[in-house]
Amino acid sequence: MKTNFQNSFFTQWHIESAEDGDRDGQNNLGYRYENGIGTNKDEKKAFQGYLKSAEGGNSARQYNLGRCYRHGIGTKKDAEKAFQWYLKSAESGNIKGQNNLGYCYQHGIGTTKDEEKAFQWYLKSAKRKNVTGQNNLGYCYQHGIGTTKDEEKAFQWYLKSAEGGNFTGQNSLGYCYHFGIGTTKDEEKAFQWYLKSAEGGNFAGQNSLGYCYRHGIGIIKDEEKAFRLYLKSAEGRNSGGQNNLGHCYRNGIGTAKNEKKAFQWYLKSAEGGDSTGQNNLGQCYQLGIGTTKYEEKAFQWYLQSAEGGNSDGQNNLGYCYYFGIGTTKDKEKAFQWHLKSAEGGNSDGQNNLGHCYYYGVGTMKDEEKAFQWYLKSAESESSSGKNNLGHCYQLGIGTTKYEEKAFQWYLQSAEGGNSDGQNNLGHCYYYGVGTMKDEEKAFQWYLKSAESESSSGKNNLGHCYQLGIGTTKYEEKAFQWYLQSAEGGNIVGQNSLGYCYQHGIGIIKDEEKAFRLYLKSAEGRNSDGQNNLGHCYYYGVGTMKDEEKAFQWYLKSAESESSSGQNNLGHCYQHGIGTTKYEEKAFQWYLKSAEGRNSDGQNNLGHCYYYGVGTMKDEEKAFQWYLKSAESESSSGQNNLGHCYQHGIGTTKDEKKAFHWYSKSAESGNIAGQCNLGHFYQQGIGTAKNEKKAFQWFMKSAEGGDSDGQNYLGYCYQHGIGTTVDEEKAFHWYLKSVEGGNITGQYNLGFCYQYGIGTMKDEEKTFQWYLKSAEGGDGDGQNSLGECFYYGIGTTKDENKAFQWYLKSAEGGNSDGQKNLGDCYQHGIGTIKDKEKAFHLYLKSAEGGDSDGQNGLGYCYRHGIGTTEDEEKAFYWYLKSAEGGNIAGQNNVGHCYRNGIGTKKDEANAFQWYMKSAEGGNSSGQYNLGYCYENGIGTIKDIEKASYWYIKSAEGGNKYGQSSVEYLNRNEIVTSKFKKNKFKLIQGTKDDNNICCICWGKNGCTEICIKYFQNFGRCHNCGNLNIQKNVCPNCKLIEISYLSKWTSGNYEVDKIIHLSQLNENAKEWEIWRWIDYCKFENIKYLAEGGFGSVWKADWIDMPEELFEFYNSNKVALKKLKNSQQITSEFLKELIVNFHCRDKYVLPIFGITQDPKTKEYAIVLRYMKNGNLIDFLQQNKKLPWKERLWLLNSFIRGLKTIHSKGFIHRDLHPANLMITEAHDNSKFIRLGDLGLCRPSSEILSSGTYGVLPYIAPEVIVKNHYTQASDIYSVGIIMWVMSTGKRPFERELYNSGLMMAILDGYRPKIKKGTPQCYVELMKKCWHNDPSERPKAEIIFNIFEEWIVDLYYNEKSENSRMFLNADKEMQYVDSGSLYNEVTRSGSLYNEATRSGSLYNDATGSKSHFINGLSTEHSSAIYKSKFDINKFIGMINLDDQQM
Repeated sequence: MKTNFQNSFFTQWHIESAEDGDRDGQNNLGYRYENGIGTNKDEKKAFQGYLKSAEGGNSARQYNLGRCYRHGIGTKKDAEKAFQWYLKSAESGNIKGQNNLGYCYQHGIGTTKDEEKAFQWYLKSAKRKNVTGQNNLGYCYQHGIGTTKDEEKAFQWYLKSAEGGNFTGQNSLGYCYHFGIGTTKDEEKAFQWYLKSAEGGNFAGQNSLGYCYRHGIGIIKDEEKAFRLYLKSAEGRNSGGQNNLGHCYRNGIGTAKNEKKAFQWYLKSAEGGDSTGQNNLGQCYQLGIGTTKYEEKAFQWYLQSAEGGNSDGQNNLGYCYYFGIGTTKDKEKAFQWHLKSAEGGNSDGQNNLGHCYYYGVGTMKDEEKAFQWYLKSAESESSSGKNNLGHCYQLGIGTTKYEEKAFQWYLQSAEGGNSDGQNNLGHCYYYGVGTMKDEEKAFQWYLKSAESESSSGKNNLGHCYQLGIGTTKYEEKAFQWYLQSAEGGNIVGQNSLGYCYQHGIGIIKDEEKAFRLYLKSAEGRNSDGQNNLGHCYYYGVGTMKDEEKAFQWYLKSAESESSSGQNNLGHCYQHGIGTTKYEEKAFQWYLKSAEGRNSDGQNNLGHCYYYGVGTMKDEEKAFQWYLKSAESESSSGQNNLGHCYQHGIGTTKDEKKAFHWYSKSAESGNIAGQCNLGHFYQQGIGTAKNEKKAFQWFMKSAEGGDSDGQNYLGYCYQHGIGTTVDEEKAFHWYLKSVEGGNITGQYNLGFCYQYGIGTMKDEEKTFQWYLKSAEGGDGDGQNSLGECFYYGIGTTKDENKAFQWYLKSAEGGNSDGQKNLGDCYQHGIGTIKDKEKAFHLYLKSAEGGDSDGQNGLGYCYRHGIGTTEDEEKAFYWYLKSAEGGNIAGQNNVGHCYRNGIGTKKDEANAFQWYMKSAEGGNSSGQYNLGYCYENGIGTIKDIEKASYWYIKSAEGGNKYGQSSVEYLNRNEIVTSKFKKNKFKLIQGTKDDNNICCICWGKNGCTEICIKYFQNFGRCHNCGNLNIQKNVCPNCKLIEISYLSKWTSGNYEVDKIIHLSQLNENAKEWEIWRWIDYCKFENIKYLAEGGFGSVWKADWIDMPEELFEFYNSNKVALKKLKNSQQITSEFLKELIVNFHCRDKYVLPIFGITQDPKTKEYAIVLRYMKNGNLIDFLQQNKKLPWKERLWLLNSFIRGLKTIHSKGFIHRDLHPANLMITEAHDNSKFIRLGDLGLCRPSSEILSSGTYGVLPYIAPEVIVKNHYTQASDIYSVGIIMWVMSTGKRPFERELYNSGLMMAILDGYRPKIKKGTPQCYVELMKKCWHNDPSERPKAEIIFNIFEEWIVDLYYNEKSENSRMFLNADKEMQYVDSGSLYNEVTRSGSLYNEATRSGSLYNDATGSKSHFINGLSTEHSSAIYKSKFDINKFIGMINLDDQQM
């Protein structure tokens, strides 16, 4: 190394040499002045030295002079002079001059740019081993400058340059190894050559070496060393190093972060002409990094960088033109600069160019080109390009859809640290795009994206925390991530944060903040934010409701390509919200939304095609769009697709598929889908019927606010479908449903008010809700409103309005409305009768599946109404109606089977259909079923079941049922449900476990009993079956005597009582008992008679079955005078009563004995209304129907006595006792059988009875027959028609007897029905053979009663009804004036004496000759009773 002294010496020597004109001395002196060697640095003197030397023709000196002109060393920069001197030097063979001349041709310095000449001069320089020329020649081969691109030759020349010690060549060689240019990639060798270049002081090499340490290329990563090397390079004025040093300061790499220093170094780099530095400086000005934000300067530096060929600068310049940053927005220029950047190999530029082609920015939209540029960008390792390429493969943009490839590119992008790629990879895992769905991995990638400061990743991470996707649900964290995303300027995050404030997710609800955030997001051009802001204005969320602003923001959102905004804009146009209604535009926007893959838009587009909104109706297209919407996971689309499959709309009907899509919709939370799924489970459509599941889905739908679901849930509670019946809850849910405007709910609520279901009945509210439902277009509501007007329910009756509403309901296709409209036309209700229209409406209703319409149509065919009578068609439609569950139809089918109408007669089928109808609540069906049970039609006769169904029918308002119930009650046909147990029938039964169950002996008989025991047991005395079989009366008497532990004290009485109890088939009223007198309370005296006295009492332990039957425990005690000892007359009366036991004959409950008087008493039913004559006096205007019922019940009793072979012999009103049935209707029971005898007996010893009621043949011959009783019936009929005693004012003497024999009868009252008069006259005919039998009289009375109930237009009915009318106009005082005889034979004198002279009623008179005696004595007959007694095994010898 030379010393300063030596340098000064040589300098002086060169000066002297130069002054002597030596060219070398001049050149060397210039070099020393240029570099300050041995003297002060002086570039001007250096230049003068070089100039003088060059003029002498030396090539090296010419090179140096060119260099001075090139760089302005000691003179003004002059590119042309520089070029000229380089040319001279080169042509003179100077390799440096040749190299620099090449550089001039390459860059157009001082000459025209000519890359081929540049290449030629570099080649000359390189071949002559100029290491710099070799480096530049390598550069030409690398980039194809002036020659064909040849990376291998580039590598070879770089290698030569490097090995020749050229530091730049070493750096370039390192670059080849670094990126595998012309050789195999080898990062370690790259590092080694960068190291050599750096150690040689090459600032570019130092920069490259810093890069290796920065990224760990060929060496362990060391950011601090990287920083120091960048610093050296920068201080050495390497613009690349300055740029990278700025990067270190900007990002805190190897040093503390310092944006101001970053800015300063970027500035130095930029000013030094480094295009990358210019680009980064542009970023600083754009974003305000280390300096004040200044978009115009940013634009200028991007422009310089771009014009300098920097692809990043070109890309960013395109960005400025795209968004109008620092310049006017110009999408075409944006496209051009992105194109330059892309063509320059810039992966970001390629990515953005793809974006331009994808969206048609500054060029025609071309998805295939977009895909190609994204592919180039991705292959150039751009993580953004990889991300967008993944997007193309995901959605099939410009290429075939390939989700697996999409996933792979997203994965590469994500692993490359691209936060958007990480975000989209999370999306793939979330939705299972190209990979298995994995929410946990989705969460992890969203987390990475968020931690990489991706505002989108933060937004999606917030979404995961919000919904608990791949992690625990944590709304507060969701809010925090949305907040970070929003604060990071992410307009999507602002939108999400607004949603949190709107719905109170992770934060207190604040609609005003929500509105402001949506506003920010919207103003930031986020289409979702614009859409939600529109929503705020639409519903008045956090701001005043303003439909016009809502429309405007929906419009902005739509124009920003938001498919949701397009969908909502379509909604606005469809319904005229904030703008004029315009269905065609609505359709267009729905179409855009749908084509943009918006599932709601697809659903609404389907709706347009389905209903023909803004386009032609096209069910197939509707189906296709619903399908797309459903496949895009739209729950509404899934619901509508289910509807299409359910009803075969635009596709083949497929209930299973319908069920599948309703299930998807429901499980996704769609309340309409939940409601429809509930309906499918309820009806078993496309799946097994499951009412519990139906109820559960209706509940979900209802709680979600779906008015249909609420309505169905109410129906479930009302009818107990899948849950317990709860009418109050039913009413509650119907009420909820109507709050949502549901017209079916309004109908059901009206129904609740009409029938008091879950609320108080309120007909006015019924009418109001039906009206609302009807005005809303509900067919059922219109039909029910028609019924309100028809019946006057909650409003004034108005048949015209009823007709109008039925018409509306029918026109809407409501089958019930069609049926009722048919009724209107059939019967002329609110319109003119038109049976043909009625028929056609019934036909429509029937074909529409309405069971009422089917029933009505059957009726038309049955009776030829509006069509030809056709019994087979009638049966067919009745059967359809019945099979559809129509109870009226079921009744009519039963009628057809019963009578063989349109089908084969089949009573068993008739019974079954009546049963269905009855169980369904049809009163006619209930009546007919009762009739079947009563008469054994198609089933076993069962009067109890008949009674049950008649009562049901009557309660339903059926007049036939009501008549049948009255009939049963009046005749006490309804029997007790009690089943007798012989042991309970005996009072005082003692339980003793030591008693043999067979022979009733105590102890010691077990072995004998076991020996003979079979089935029910055998008596060990006689060997006969015991207890259950009536083969051994003695055994039974032993049994009963033991169990009873009682006795009347008279063997014959005990036997009669026992016999009544032994009959297993005996009815309650046929069983007699010995009743202890202590069982009677409240004993009160009533009257005295010739037989004794009558008392009233309460039987305190009357058997339950008797009390149930009679509904009273009051009894009458008929105490017999001097009956301390049982007489034969008493026994005879008991025997007759025993044989005539019947409910129509005054029943005997048993026998008792007064312990004080020792008198025996017969215990009878108490008849609280007294005898017939007393009753008629108290009921003077009794309707004829009631009179006939009374006579009918009396004749029933007489018919029973005659059928048993007996004659009563003492029929008169005093023996006709009256009481009330269960329904307060009155009936007669025939009493006092004391004179009753078998008809086979010849009685001639005396005449018994009350004179007016004694038949003429009895008076003459003392001969009683059953016809004699019929004569008495005739007189009683007269009493019934007048309410008076016969011959009331005449003496009962011989004159009256003779008159009776001569045909004299009581005068018939004017106005008495003729049919009644004719029967009465037959009954009191003088000739006994002309008198009708009791059976015939009974049948005639039955016929008259039936006519009065069911055929009031019959001749007989009109007679009785007219008689009732005449009775109303007659003064009650004159109603029963005395009757006088006509003719001269009898005087008009009023006869004295009264048959009824005391409280006991009538007493029978003995008539003998012309006696006028009114004695109460009853004379005994002289017939022999022993024969009769023998019939029931009574022994006279024991009396």
